[in-house]
Amino acid sequence: MNRPEVVVGIDIGTSGVKTVAVDIRGSVLARGAAALPAPTSVGPNREQDADLWWKAAASALHGLVADVRGAGGDPANIVALAVDGTSGTIVPVDAGMRPLRPGLMYNDGRATTEADSLNVAAGSALDRLGYRFNSSFALAKILWLIRHEPKVMERARRILHQADVVTARLTGAAPVTDESNALKTGYDIVERRWPAYLGNVGIDADRLPPVVPIGAPLGTIGPRAASEFGLPSDCVVVGGMSDGTAACAASGAGAPGDMNTTLGTTIVWKVVASSMVRDPLGRIYSHRHPGGGFLPGGAGNAGGDGIRAFCAGGAADAGQALAELERNLRPGRPTGGLTYPSPARGERFPFVDSAFEPFTTVDRNDADALYRSCLEGVACIERWGYEVAADLGAECDGAVWTTGRGAAIDAWMQIRADFLDRPVRRAVHPESAFGSALVAAMHAWFGGSWTATTRALVHLDLCCEPERGNRAACDEQYAAFRAACEERLTLGRGTG
Repeated sequence: MNRPEVVVGIDIGTSGVKTVAVDIRGSVLARGAAALPAPTSVGPNREQDADLWWKAAASALHGLVADVRGAGGDPANIVALAVDGTSGTIVPVDAGMRPLRPGLMYNDGRATTEADSLNVAAGSALDRLGYRFNSSFALAKILWLIRHEPKVMERARRILHQADVVTARLTGAAPVTDESNALKTGYDIVERRWPAYLGNVGIDADRLPPVVPIGAPLGTIGPRAASEFGLPSDCVVVGGMSDGTAACAASGAGAPGDMNTTLGTTIVWKVVASSMVRDPLGRIYSHRHPGGGFLPGGAGNAGGDGIRAFCAGGAADAGQALAELERNLRPGRPTGGLTYPSPARGERFPFVDSAFEPFTTVDRNDADALYRSCLEGVACIERWGYEVAADLGAECDGAVWTTGRGAAIDAWMQIRADFLDRPVRRAVHPESAFGSALVAAMHAWFGGSWTATTRALVHLDLCCEPERGNRAACDEQYAAFRAACEERLTLGRGTG
């Protein structure tokens, strides 16, 4: 090579944007980050100022460029970049690509009636695609906007996913999206087109962006962005993916039967599968894998936000309180306490119940016990999710590769290995931004080969094997956890 080329991944999360610059050995050479304010929350509604997505992405990219220069590098060596965003988050924009209202977030739950309407309108198409619409799907939110905010939608030129807002600003061209982000907007990932039934519910497919596969070029960097960030004019912006798919890409899970759990604000499951998995209850849906095949998986509401609500909800410095609990954590025999650590009512995976209430049997005054029980509860939920996937035909017989903030907690890695009864592995860079960088690298350096990309750039950091002496106690606690949850399910709906 004539220059030390690097690629960049941009991850738009709930609380901020992260960027990484990666070289051809898989080393992270530079980073940038910018915070986003928490989405507003009123009842089931979750919204965020969509103008801030670009502002935060630009700030994080500026930070990365400064870090590159601080290390003696040159941003002109950035040859490709990719962007991931939260799955199902959308915003209508005008002809100038300006948001017309706050973005509806991935966990916005208002569009339940609209999801039901779509399940009827789509008919047999959903049987072929293997999922059912629920309120987390972007298409249900779009239909809600059409029904409840018609004046906004009359002005809307496009409806964009979160990542599309950023990529369109980077290229300076008409927005293009990728198959991963388009999935929850109803895109048919088998026939690779927007489906005909959209018109039957009043959704104009011409207002949705064109779609390309993950890793396909969206265009080169636009003159304005190139000047602002010091990027070369031939830097390629490639099709990214949802943040959960990007985390799976970074995790190391690549062979059929491998699994990936992302432990962040919420919990996300993915299974690498050779064929699509179909779920009549709609809990599981299949993305395409960057290397071919499919990624059946689901997303639940339990996770980091729930742990924070249970263990540090009233703390002046919640982060410090959780860090202290983490320092005191030790693996070992399960405690017997049962906790479902979700931040609010409702669950979408491994079961669907909008009225499900989070709970604990642990004394809330015992901080260490409650924290440990929250982590064990997430491990039980994680196991439950993979059992649902296996019952539906997914090849869940490999290792669990883990990503997200929770992957950094070594003791929790061991606790999860014990409850899952399988190896839990962590890559050196188990983060969504790195997954997006891998997709950029696949285009720039490896001729579209995902296998060659991951062999060169993904490296193992830690592997926790299950402790056989804890197997019986973990199984007993898991059974008790399932029973406690099922007692609380509304009419037993969606248990699977």
